[in-house]
Amino acid sequence: MILSAAQLEELTGRVRPSAQRRILQHLKIPFRVRPDGTPVVLEADLHAPTKEKSRAPQLCLS
Repeated sequence: MILSAAQLEELTGRVRPSAQRRILQHLKIPFRVRPDGTPVVLEADLHAPTKEKSRAPQLCLS
């Protein structure tokens, strides 16, 4: 299921697609961009736990 334009506005608090994309990036919500520049957010991505990036390996000298 894809979020509607009204749901995106409610989620981000923004009307412009560029501002919506910035907010989605800040909230780490995955999205795709349509050819007209509007973001597409899947409802499943909204409720899925965020994947944290694994840390780079560090040398342990103990």
